Amino acid sequence: MEGFNGTIFAYGQTGAGKSHTMTGPDNGNAPPELQGLLPRSFTHIFSNIDTTSSTTKYLVRGSFLEIYNEEIRDLLSKNPKERCELKDHPSSGVYVKDLSAFVVKGVAEMEQ
Repeated sequence: MEGFNGTIFAYGQTGAGKSHTMTGPDNGNAPPELQGLLPRSFTHIFSNIDTTSSTTKYLVRGSFLEIYNEEIRDLLSKNPKERCELKDHPSSGVYVKDLSAFVVKGVAEMEQ
């Protein structure tokens, strides 16, 4: 909440439950205790923003990528099958070139 980037990462074999762990049940109406890591994290982030001082401003951006068989794909891109490149910037570090990043103002926008 103080200017740091964050990552939620799932790793494992196909069929091991990574998607379920990240998103929760498919119906999207799960009670809080059954929600996945992503909706719980979104709720936590925006709850903290709502309870901070009104003089503090936040900018939240979301990206969603997949690494499969050493290929990186931008899952929010208009063409998610297109491969992305991993780059290294001398001052800001490792990043994915041309990765989509959308500004979001709440949990509902983040879940879209």
